[in-house]
Amino acid sequence: MKALVLGAHLDDGIIAVGGIIRKIVDGGGCVDVVCFGNSDEDFADIRERDSASARFLDRAREAHRILGVHSFTCFNYSDYAVQESRETYRLCIESIRTHQPDVIFSHYWAEYFQHRAMARLACDSWWQAGWTCSADLGPAWSAKALYHFEVIHTIPEPTDIVDVSSSFSAKMEAWRCFAANSGGNAGLQETGESVYGSTSGGSLTDQIEARARHYGSLIGVHYGEALKRSFYLPRAIRTAEQFQKSL
Repeated sequence: MKALVLGAHLDDGIIAVGGIIRKIVDGGGCVDVVCFGNSDEDFADIRERDSASARFLDRAREAHRILGVHSFTCFNYSDYAVQESRETYRLCIESIRTHQPDVIFSHYWAEYFQHRAMARLACDSWWQAGWTCSADLGPAWSAKALYHFEVIHTIPEPTDIVDVSSSFSAKMEAWRCFAANSGGNAGLQETGESVYGSTSGGSLTDQIEARARHYGSLIGVHYGEALKRSFYLPRAIRTAEQFQKSL
């Protein structure tokens, strides 16, 4: 199995599907991670502004190494510049064609504008990457499926919950690469002063574990991660056997 994670920011894939990434790798699969935002806004002290991006990029490389990803790429956009454009659209198409995944994981719509932008970019580029056009971006490639994940807000009515009990410890080890930071978003989240608003005394680390415990409880396991399969592109079913396999 080959998977591609398309994330808006350096830590999105780890927060959302870190357990799934490691589960795929542990099963002999290959995961490539691509993100756009470089965490240049992740500073709580003005003196750290110029070093924030390099600091977080180093932590991101280590975090993805812990999860065993095949490759990790950041396109070095400013965090607030992660938006839909011709350039970002072409980079998504090129990433899909380069890595040729069976499945793509990316954001869900119901989050703030950078994550919403990535949700649209992922869906549209999944479709466009299969066209015989834009030959400079590589040969056409059609991934079999795309799944949306959640970072901040929960996905309404997930279609799938993946048992990540065996890989959750690796996810948390990877997340601690960000949570241990003394400044910036991850450090604020770790102490409970989340940049997304008050966490009522709970850190993002606590939220990640609580959410995984909740999803795990829904399928009778210890930890789970939620996904929502995209049907932006319909599945073709030509035989009864194909229909049975799709259930």
